[in-house]
Amino acid sequence: MDPRRSWGAMALLCFLVPGGHPGPCRVSISPEEPTVEFGTSLLLNCTSSCQNYSRLSWEVSVAKMGTQGPGWVSLSVPNVTDWSLELQCFGIFGKQRDIATTTLRAYRLSPPAIYLEGDAVVGKEARVTCTASARVPPGAPPALRLTLRGGGLPPSTHRGSSVSLAFTAQPEQHGREVTCEAELQLGRHTVNASAAMLLWVWAAPYDVRVWAPRTIFTAGDNLTVTCRAEGNPPPQLRWELPTNASRELRDGGATVTIPVAQQAHGGTYRCLAENRYGTGAASVDILFRGPSRSPLVPVAVTLAVVTVLAALAVSWWIYRSRGWKPMPD
Repeated sequence: MDPRRSWGAMALLCFLVPGGHPGPCRVSISPEEPTVEFGTSLLLNCTSSCQNYSRLSWEVSVAKMGTQGPGWVSLSVPNVTDWSLELQCFGIFGKQRDIATTTLRAYRLSPPAIYLEGDAVVGKEARVTCTASARVPPGAPPALRLTLRGGGLPPSTHRGSSVSLAFTAQPEQHGREVTCEAELQLGRHTVNASAAMLLWVWAAPYDVRVWAPRTIFTAGDNLTVTCRAEGNPPPQLRWELPTNASRELRDGGATVTIPVAQQAHGGTYRCLAENRYGTGAASVDILFRGPSRSPLVPVAVTLAVVTVLAALAVSWWIYRSRGWKPMPD
């Protein structure tokens, strides 16, 4: 606030008293309850309600710095190194002396720190904790309040230097932000600080799936079996196969491909998904039919039968047309 405006307002009030006679001259300090972070600077103003003062000054135990003007004088403390400091401003109005007194209170509030107690693993109990520390003038403990919220967690508030919240970790909480708000009450003033962190939720392999385009094949077909699994960190995949002959692994081991598969490739295809938090598995059974009969075989049989029948027909025709008889002995 501009001290010249404060002085003008107070001077006007001084002369607007019943009967038109000026009331007692007063001095005042702004802000009324100075609060400042320890080690930082402070600026205060002392304002007179009347112009007819002979002296307007500060009385403090620190080296005084500041400026003054009509009806006001400032006090500047470039480095507050006292947790509590009594400040006085006085004005002399003829034989009258008026004094305004206030107490400077310094504080220190450390930024909150958020951390997980161990790893948060899906389906297991986890705990997130926030801590903060504050220092205020001697005489009473800091009025500190901490609030945890976000990350899909219910808000939790606690008065003191720490707050914790237990929860059962869920996959959807991974990567969500958790915040901690620290609130330090200093008389009528409130000082705030906050911190944030991302919630890391780990997960053993889950939703492991194995599939093939179909489960019944014929010898000579191309066979493809695929495995997928969720988890954090992403799981490594490993196969247990009926046979390792003539097979290829693709997509980082997620797909087994067998060109020109044979009956020996039939059986259970089992996929194992593994990470540091656990394992998961799924499987599919592949069946094979025998090799299909070649279409040339029935054609050849048919031609042979037709040839025999034709030969018999020709022989019968010759027999009938020529009157063929067996020769006598």
